[in-house]
Amino acid sequence: MNIPDSEGARRRYESPVREARARRTRAHVVATAGRLFAERGYAGTSVRQIAAAAGVSLETVTQTGRKADLLLAAFRDGFAGNPDAVDLDALVGEAGPADLPALVERVADGVRGSLPIWRAFTTAAMADPTVAAVRAELAVARREEIAARLAAAGLAPSGGDLGRLADAIGLLTSHEAYDHLTGVCGWRHEEYTAWATAAIGAQLTLDW
Repeated sequence: MNIPDSEGARRRYESPVREARARRTRAHVVATAGRLFAERGYAGTSVRQIAAAAGVSLETVTQTGRKADLLLAAFRDGFAGNPDAVDLDALVGEAGPADLPALVERVADGVRGSLPIWRAFTTAAMADPTVAAVRAELAVARREEIAARLAAAGLAPSGGDLGRLADAIGLLTSHEAYDHLTGVCGWRHEEYTAWATAAIGAQLTLDW
């Protein structure tokens, strides 16, 4: 009869507990970093400030990743993981024209909500090649995603240039467009949403 090794059993039990605790700590650090990046910008946020705000040691933060790593993780968790902000699922799905205003409003709300972390991400990309490379990859992935959903919804133009249609819709619903019109030109959020709705509707009727 084999008697279980109590020490080994305890280690096997504690391992999942430690792993779960480590995941929670990492998620907390990343969320805290994202909040600080959004509030203070990339340059205005230090690793020490993240540790202090998260209530953890500096070592815990550095074990989670470099400052750029934390930004990328926060960006992915808070922005790229938000389908309304990035994927345009509903926008180019099977909804009819009458549904377009509500769907564009959802997308616009997602863009507005993720604008601070997007600004920090864009600023960091100018100074950090790693962040810049990820930003470029995400831009390509977003274009391909929009094009794929347009094709799946039967909205591919008869002219065949699906990429250009995807580019146009991507631009209309981008953070760049929203930030310029609302932040620089002073448009209200509702004005941007109405404009984007009309512009997207026009793009979908063009023969690209």
